[in-house]
Amino acid sequence: MKFKSLLATAALISAAALAQNASAAVNIVSNGGFEAGSINPGSFTTLFGGSTAITGWTVGPDSVDYIGSYWQASEGARSVDLSGAQPGSIAQTLTTVAGQYYKVTFDLAGNPDAGPVLKAMAASSAGPVQNFSFNTTGASHGAMNWTPSSFIFQATSTSTTLSFASLTGDAFGPAIDNVAASAVPEPATWAMMIIGFGAVGSMARSRRRQTLAAI
Repeated sequence: MKFKSLLATAALISAAALAQNASAAVNIVSNGGFEAGSINPGSFTTLFGGSTAITGWTVGPDSVDYIGSYWQASEGARSVDLSGAQPGSIAQTLTTVAGQYYKVTFDLAGNPDAGPVLKAMAASSAGPVQNFSFNTTGASHGAMNWTPSSFIFQATSTSTTLSFASLTGDAFGPAIDNVAASAVPEPATWAMMIIGFGAVGSMARSRRRQTLAAI
């Protein structure tokens, strides 16, 4: 009876998780692939602080390069080098729910032309600043070696500003593409699910051993 009860509980948790994951699939970032813009970047175009030429995003000091055909994008045809003439940043204000956790995902690479091999950047939202780096060794315009990256934050209000800033001190900076953010369960919920499923698995293995011993 206890085993059946545990299975029922696990099924309920699983159903709740699936429902929550279904809602979590909604991406709240606008134009995360940078495909939409008021200008065509061509090969690339340098955008300076205050520019809103990339739909949904605002460029911060100093500048960024809006990349078109200059190198291989992670998805679509466009991406952003966070260092234009000098290190810069981009930001977007997201509609969030206070107390809700969100997972931000993006693809990270780096300008392979010059500058330090290790490109550094910072991502900020409602939580602590998250630092990331990318090693451009072996990368080229045709093979940028885009790397999936992510972090989680908890919203504190109905709007959260998501920003990405270059920490590389020259005109050859970190590159980003394919930015997304969606709601996820709080860490405690995932921990409870793991414990619950672990207990079910342990109980099932125990019952199998008892059955085999009785044969």
